[in-house]
Amino acid sequence: MNSNEYCISLAIEPVFEKPVGAKFDFQSFIGQRADANLENWLLKAPIANPAMLQMFRDQERQPHRDLLPWSGEFVGKYLISAILGWRISRDERLKNVIDVVIGELIDSQLPDGYLGPFPTELRLTSDRWDVWGHYHWMQALLMYYQDTAFQPALDACCKAGDLIHRTFVGTGESMKSPEQNLAILHGACLLYEKTGQPQYLKLAEWVISELDKPGQPGYISDALARKEIQEFRARRWEGLHCIQGICELGFITGDPKYHDAFTHIWWAMLKGDRHNTGGFTSAEACQGNPYDQRAIETCCTVAWVALTIDMLRLTGDSRVADELELSLFNGILGAQHPSGRWWTYNTPMDGERRASAHDIVFQARPGSPELNCCSVNAPRGLGMLSEWTMMLAKDGVVLNYYGPGAITLALPSGTPLTISQETEYPLSGKVKMIVELDKPENFTLYLRIPGWSKENHLCMNGEEVGTLLPGSYFSLNREWKRDDVLALTLDLSPHFWVGEKELEGKTSIYHGPILLTYDRYFNSMDPDNLPALDARSFSGEPMSWDGWLQPWLLFRSQTKDGRELRLCDFASAGASGTLYRSWLPVEGLSPVSFSRENPKRISRPS
Repeated sequence: MNSNEYCISLAIEPVFEKPVGAKFDFQSFIGQRADANLENWLLKAPIANPAMLQMFRDQERQPHRDLLPWSGEFVGKYLISAILGWRISRDERLKNVIDVVIGELIDSQLPDGYLGPFPTELRLTSDRWDVWGHYHWMQALLMYYQDTAFQPALDACCKAGDLIHRTFVGTGESMKSPEQNLAILHGACLLYEKTGQPQYLKLAEWVISELDKPGQPGYISDALARKEIQEFRARRWEGLHCIQGICELGFITGDPKYHDAFTHIWWAMLKGDRHNTGGFTSAEACQGNPYDQRAIETCCTVAWVALTIDMLRLTGDSRVADELELSLFNGILGAQHPSGRWWTYNTPMDGERRASAHDIVFQARPGSPELNCCSVNAPRGLGMLSEWTMMLAKDGVVLNYYGPGAITLALPSGTPLTISQETEYPLSGKVKMIVELDKPENFTLYLRIPGWSKENHLCMNGEEVGTLLPGSYFSLNREWKRDDVLALTLDLSPHFWVGEKELEGKTSIYHGPILLTYDRYFNSMDPDNLPALDARSFSGEPMSWDGWLQPWLLFRSQTKDGRELRLCDFASAGASGTLYRSWLPVEGLSPVSFSRENPKRISRPS
């Protein structure tokens, strides 16, 4: 496991762990989107929006800046996205930008450790999201320290952690705006893991003691009472970062109530608020209704992916990894314009794509015309590929991601391993994997077998091996050699999610992990007059497109009345500003209830 990541011994070690120092070569569609994100946002955002840093130097200047309660988060969210983006790209230009931003940020820290944008009377104890802002840049600087061993980054985090500890622990102060500011639980846990300093564990324990007080979120007690997510007293999306801290504190202390509560919360959120796109929440909070058609904020989906990575670390459950794939290919990529120049605030299941700079333009300020909560946070959704596509297990490695390219990481023994993939997945179900090792070594390779894939086959150097169960990992323990070849075949036959409540009478159609979507750009009929499809005879014939906005996938399908309906991948839908629909009229199916065995509510014609 990643021994260099922890200064302490964890009471419970993660089942799977994020890799450290891995190298990535994402090709085809994912690689193109990552490159667009790098060139058209990550490299340009700080110089185009210099107030993300200048606000920290103007705290006491008159007149005061007209700040949002959460303005202090922007630089931290940007840095998390940029550092994760650098881990994927290893682009020296981006590294130079990150170095400059972090240098400017650290230089703005006050002697007492404060590093927020607010004047004295509004710092930390007001209703501003000031501790929340500190949490984000502290997480970013801890990541930077992990990559560079740059001591001033860790020192800045410790100074801020000490200040927050002095301000709250044992003083009688409570944090206002608790759903946001109590996210410092996660930051305190990460800082304790990195330093072993007891005050940060005490800060984490103080947050836990606060959670059940009147007016506080109560995540643990509500979870242990087995409430449905809509019954929780605190349901806003920002709470997911505090909940990440509950999981991390479980690793640190071994107290079973933390992981018990975390696991219940994750499953309750999955049941009630993960949409057909892999997007999360409606109207910025958990509603207990995946059919709710109000705004699906990009920040919410990014937080859901971060939480789900922690759930995968905790459980090693392939169904959790399936959720990461669903969110990536649909909700995350669907929030990014193909050009990489903008991201959405709301990525609706049915509707249109609008830049966050339009939907939440009220967040723009002089010196930061493009900054808002989503523009700085959304690229993290792509960057987190570096945390879950291939992970470490105690006895080997876990391959969660299928797609053209290569990933290199160090085995638990320290030996470098590269797995290259030759595939058109998820357009095709055939995945060829080539193992590259300097010398033979015995370890276990875990391959994710998606829950939606009914018929699966795997050949090892030309010989078929084992039974591959949907919704599980297939493990191969052997002595691996250079140029060992695995050939995996997954079942991309269509599966369906039949809508209920507001979406009764509509159905979502999937090609593997890809949500198929009507886009007016590719069709002659209008979105409110779509002819019905028949699930019993549905098939999609791949077709090319000569237009200048190329979809990742485009199928030609025949409706019941004989007309042609073209369906594209959700990530490409609406790129031209046209209306789209991911809930479609489909006959020949019955709704399926949520279960842990079938969390996607998969229905197939009988």
